[in-house]
Amino acid sequence: MADKLDRVIADYVNGRIDAKIKSIESRYLYRQKVDNLGIRTGYSGGSEQESHVMNKEDLDNDAEFCSLKEVTYIFSMWYEPLRDIEKEVIKLKLSGYTGLPWYRVMMELDLKDIDISQKQAKRIFYQFKRDIEPFILHCLN
Repeated sequence: MADKLDRVIADYVNGRIDAKIKSIESRYLYRQKVDNLGIRTGYSGGSEQESHVMNKEDLDNDAEFCSLKEVTYIFSMWYEPLRDIEKEVIKLKLSGYTGLPWYRVMMELDLKDIDISQKQAKRIFYQFKRDIEPFILHCLN
């Protein structure tokens, strides 16, 4: 489960969860009816307002959309109040596809003139994971 949690944290930190949410919203809210000639039809049997409300209801009932919104809410409570140093450690550790090794995280922190030991950086990262794990895994199940 740790790999799944790392992936979710990385998606939030790197902005991919927000991109997924916007993608799902656009899929539901900006549907256009196309007839067999490939042009947009003027009349689809219902009003534009009615179809917009129905699409909005479909969006609110989408399971993936709801779980992503809940994950975003949980992260806003846990990640946003962190200090900038803590956010930077988490972001660096989970950047890329597999995350950076600790020696690379420390090199990047040194380049940014952040004076912190590797032990402190690991404690920040693993404490954050431990704190948020029950809430995120509850959301995804």
